[in-house]
This record gives sequence, structure tokens and C-alpha cells, in this order.
Amino acid sequence: MRWIIALILFLSGIDAFSNTNSERISSIKELKRFVFGSCNNQHDPQPLWTEMAKVKPDLFIWGGDNVYADKQNKNLKAAFDKQNLVPDYIHFKKKFPLIGIWDDHDFATNNANGHYAYKDRSQKLFLDFLEEPLNSPRRKQQGVYTSYTFGKTKLILLDNRYFMDVETTAPMLGEAQWQWLEQELKRSTSKLTFIMAGLSILSPVHPFSDGSWANYPTERDRLLELVEKHRSRGVIFLTGDMHFSSIFHRHGHLEFMSSGMTHRVPQVLWWYLGRRYETSFFGLNYGQVDIQWEGSVPLVTMMIRDRYGNEYHKKTFRFEKNDWFEAPSISE
Repeated sequence: MRWIIALILFLSGIDAFSNTNSERISSIKELKRFVFGSCNNQHDPQPLWTEMAKVKPDLFIWGGDNVYADKQNKNLKAAFDKQNLVPDYIHFKKKFPLIGIWDDHDFATNNANGHYAYKDRSQKLFLDFLEEPLNSPRRKQQGVYTSYTFGKTKLILLDNRYFMDVETTAPMLGEAQWQWLEQELKRSTSKLTFIMAGLSILSPVHPFSDGSWANYPTERDRLLELVEKHRSRGVIFLTGDMHFSSIFHRHGHLEFMSSGMTHRVPQVLWWYLGRRYETSFFGLNYGQVDIQWEGSVPLVTMMIRDRYGNEYHKKTFRFEKNDWFEAPSISE
């Protein structure tokens, strides 16, 4: 009888034996390829899930503004519920593990900060959306920051909303998160480190941004100084928010900004933004990161991919002598 039930479930498209998202994350021994993206409106067409599935990533990372629920917090659950009904997303997350952080639109409202009255409820709803286990440390702390280690690679996910503008001495991350971050960097033995935040870390201030770490220069400097202080190996910043994508150097560091899964920055701004960034792409897109190793030396290939699977601004970087150097791109 049991095999008959299993066969019926299989034929009906229900995987009776699928692992949980947490179990799929735990099964990753070495991170070889991941994809990430941000700015995803649950009401808009979402053509990228099928394209991301084609590249068979080890992991997907939500980079913030994962849904848009701007009216009141009571609409946040409805926004997450609607996203969870998107057929291509349902199919994608059955196969590929996902993790993530939030930004303003999936935290509260546009440009919301840490004074938002219902942020603890938002945290619960967000962690439910990520299918975070009930015993997860993220459910017992203030803020959704966390880290993961996969072999020689470490992922640090920062929360740049929960504490924003609450503490005068630490107006971006809050002192508790800063102390946690320093310990993460100090204790790390990883050879490659990705640090993700919802807002761009290395972008310059410009009039068409609703905020970035450049608006909090003491916090940005503190982050870069921590990386230098603990000699963190092979740091690359991952960000979103801007509704366009770019791979660029600034302040001696690398940032891969991937934004615009369902919508993009107005065309009238393309010329201006294109002159402010080394590379830029303004269509619907996601970021792909491939990791290879030569002993303990990482080679990281980053590319922006569009809704048709095309590659843009593909770059390979090699970490040597405590710095990133561009190398010939690696073919699959």
C-alpha cells in the first residue's frame, strides 16, 4: 500500500521524500556555484527561476527586497504567501537550497529603519519564509544576521535594517551585530569570504539612491577596517537594492551588486549610472558566482545573467598576496 501512495504522490508532482531546506543547506560540503538576486516583486512576472535552475547552483541567496509589502506590516505575510505560490519558485526551491537577508521592503516600508514598531513580527515572518528551523539562533536574537561555512568558503549575511539609526555609535548594524561580526572574522579559518548586505557597501553617494553604506561612512570604514584588522582572506561583498547590477572595485575591495529580478531602474538614469560604475547591466538579472581552487588559492568567476541566460561582464579574479587580481575567465 505504501508504494502505491508514493507512486500516486510522485505522479501528482508531490515529492513525498524531499528534504527540508535546512537539510539541503547542511548537505553542501564545498560551495562551487551559487546564484543570488534582489528586488523581487511578488506581483510581477518572475522569469529568472527557470533560468537559474538551468545552471544548477549549489545555493540561492535572497539579497533583500525579496517581496514588496509597503502599506502596513499586516500585508507582509500576504506578500510572502503570494511569493510562495509562484509556480516556478515552488519548483526551484524544491531542488535548490536557499538562504537570505532582507532590506526595507520585506522588513517594513520603503527606507524603514530600526525604529519600526513591528520589526520583531517582521523577523518571525521573514524567517518563516526562509523555512528557518524553529530552534535556529536567528529566531532567538534581534536581527536576521547569520553566517554559513561550506568547506573553505564562508558566507556572512548582515542585517542593515533592524538596528538602523537606533544607536548613535553604531547606526547601521548596531553594537551587538558589530561584536558578532568581529568574532566571525576573528575566528574564521576560511580561505574565501563573502559578506552580503542589502544595501551597497562600496557604492558612492549619488542622488538616485535611496541609501547605501556611503550614507554611513563611519560604519563603512569600520567594516573595511575590521576586514583588514583580522586579515580576512579573499573578501568579496555581495549587495543589491539598486535595480541594476554591477561588478566593481572601490576602496581596494570587490563588490558584486545584483539587483532587479522583476523590475529595473528607469532608462533615463542608465547613462548617468553607467558612468559611475565600471560595469553595469539594466535588464532583469541575477548574479552567478563560480568558485574553483588551486590548492588554497581561490579563483572566483562572477557574471551577471539575464532572463534569457545570456552572460554579461563575466570576470574571474584570483586572490594572491592579500589582494584580488583579474585573471583570464574560466570556461565551464
